[in-house]
Amino acid sequence: MRDNRYHRIFVLTIPVLLLALTLPGIGQIRRYPKTPLPQDILTLLTGEISGQVIFNNEVLLAGAPWMRDKKEFSDTFYESQKIFDLVRGYGITTTRLDRYPSEGKFTYPFEGEFWLLKPHKRLVARLDADPALIASGSASVDVSGELIYIPLLTVTDKELEEWIEAGVREKYQGKIALMWSHPRGNLAKALDAAGLAGVVSFNTRERYFDPDQVVYSRGSYAEMTNLKFGFSVSWRQWSELLEDVERGQKLTVRCKTRLEEFQDKFETVFSWIPGTEPDEKGIIFTAHLFEGYTKRGANDNMSGCVIQLEILRALSKLIRDGDLPQPRRSIYFLWPNEISGTYEQFKRNPDLIDKLSSNINMDMCGEWLRKNNSWFTMSECPNHLPCYLDGLAESVMNYVWRTNDIVYLRDVPPGRPGGQYFPLPMWEKNGSKDAFRYFIHSATGGSDHICFNNPSVGVPGIEFFTWPDQWYHADTDTPDKSDPTQMKRVAFIGAAMAWAAANCQEKVLEDMLDAVNTFGYQRIGKRELPQALSFLEKAEAPELQKATSRALNLVAFAVEREIGALRSLDDLDDGSPQARAAIDQRIRQWVFYLDGLNDQILRYGRLKAAQLNAAAPKMPRPTSEEKKFDRIVPKLHVDVKHMDFGWERSDRFTAHLKEHPDAVKKLKLNRTLQRSIQNFINGDRSITKIRNCVIAETGMELSFAQLTGYLDLLKKLDWVTL
Repeated sequence: MRDNRYHRIFVLTIPVLLLALTLPGIGQIRRYPKTPLPQDILTLLTGEISGQVIFNNEVLLAGAPWMRDKKEFSDTFYESQKIFDLVRGYGITTTRLDRYPSEGKFTYPFEGEFWLLKPHKRLVARLDADPALIASGSASVDVSGELIYIPLLTVTDKELEEWIEAGVREKYQGKIALMWSHPRGNLAKALDAAGLAGVVSFNTRERYFDPDQVVYSRGSYAEMTNLKFGFSVSWRQWSELLEDVERGQKLTVRCKTRLEEFQDKFETVFSWIPGTEPDEKGIIFTAHLFEGYTKRGANDNMSGCVIQLEILRALSKLIRDGDLPQPRRSIYFLWPNEISGTYEQFKRNPDLIDKLSSNINMDMCGEWLRKNNSWFTMSECPNHLPCYLDGLAESVMNYVWRTNDIVYLRDVPPGRPGGQYFPLPMWEKNGSKDAFRYFIHSATGGSDHICFNNPSVGVPGIEFFTWPDQWYHADTDTPDKSDPTQMKRVAFIGAAMAWAAANCQEKVLEDMLDAVNTFGYQRIGKRELPQALSFLEKAEAPELQKATSRALNLVAFAVEREIGALRSLDDLDDGSPQARAAIDQRIRQWVFYLDGLNDQILRYGRLKAAQLNAAAPKMPRPTSEEKKFDRIVPKLHVDVKHMDFGWERSDRFTAHLKEHPDAVKKLKLNRTLQRSIQNFINGDRSITKIRNCVIAETGMELSFAQLTGYLDLLKKLDWVTL
């Protein structure tokens, strides 16, 4: 009887257990997407970071595109003072507000009115309600005149001369023109010679998506005699005015502006979480406070500023409360003027550069993705500065995606039972419930990360970004386009990355190596390997060996980049023999992988040769030129390192160009090749290695004569030494 009872219990229990194991969330092993951080730290960060706090701070800083108080120009700008006060209000004393003078000047508009006087009087636009009304470059005016329409046109040099010789024309004298864009160059000069007083144009990202937005604009007005101002109105306003003019209705308008000139300045808020190894290399966040002083966008870029602020607040609080230890490496936070302010910070604090392993730049990160028809994107570290950051970022972004999107795949944890819930929802009560979307692409410019990627700085940097942005640089870039949920997710990604980089030891290092390796194999598989094989696929018989050499150079370049990304972890690990051995072990994998890639290319080359009835390609041997220049290593001049950031803008280059106007032109190097050459000069790469890297990166031809000629020019300018 006892045996039968146990048998019945066993038989009844098996189906129940099987059912439990198949139900979502019951008895099922939760498979969290892998990152270099343990799940308990990820959960801790998720709980502490608040997207709503981020959004609230964005409203404080850019709730509306209001006009500046005049005292800000002699005292402190609102944004920098507010960020500083918020940081101090969080109890963080390791922060400062740096103020530096600037040689430049700028104009700021204080008044702007656009009136329709006839056939009836009404206000069309006013600066305090329409902050993008006055085009940059305009002067102070108060003019009235007939509104006319000038269709799309261009003016050649010869036509410009004819316009100027003809003098003032009755057709344009003293009138104000509706135009499709603000005039520049020859067209502006011609209209000025004809006596046109001003231009009313529109500028919009997508005029049918948002016909009421106005994008901040500029025109060639500053140096003109008659053509002194430009107004920007919305597409709706502009098209309605055009309809009236084209119907033959005579419109008289009044345009009034008042602008004042000020001495420029730099204001930068700098804060940091000190590490227990303060002299070792840490990680730095950047988010620009200013992009000019007229445009004050919520997404561009108060969103990046306040997300960065929340990372600082959350990590500092978790450390203060004892939930996280003090990090080994310092974590820095910089809020500058875009690009110019970051360079100024380097000039005044050059020692900081040597304490940095990498940069995370946050520019336009708070957008509501669905509302913007947009994706969250990451711009990778450039090829000349390979870094662990790419693989680390991908692993954390993948974690957010897989836990906040697909719910039916087996390699992610299930959501709540009984619905299509995200596995680990990371959202805010007042934010969206949208899935997370991200896209990674090769390095681009346009924001503060380029300052770090500059070869004279040499700190690898990535950019977090959102694109498209339907309200980019527009007066409608306001907080209602932002999403507290997206802000929370981006802050989580940044905080997780910073914490992994600041505490890269033992298990974190092991998982960081996995992340960097995985991303590297995926990157080569998607990019360089298909491209290398396409060289052979397109080659005809006479070019097959050249195509093979080109393909082999490309994959060697790609593998060297991924080895460099692994080697960059030397800046983070604890320096133990175990850490170095772990990194070296992964590098050996890449050496074997390159052997396999070379073999694949050569085998395919032999197949292609048989099809073309041509000689089979071989692994190329170094030429005498390659051997010669492999012994010469250029490096940046000691006076340039960390101090000068663009030789084309230097006074010595300007002086040299006056004496030798064809110095660059005769080398027949386009701007892309010049920039690539500069980037790969690091004091370790030989001339031969630089040439191979530039050819692989740009896909363009580069002779040793061109390269050495360019290096000789840089040497004459005291930019490099050989």
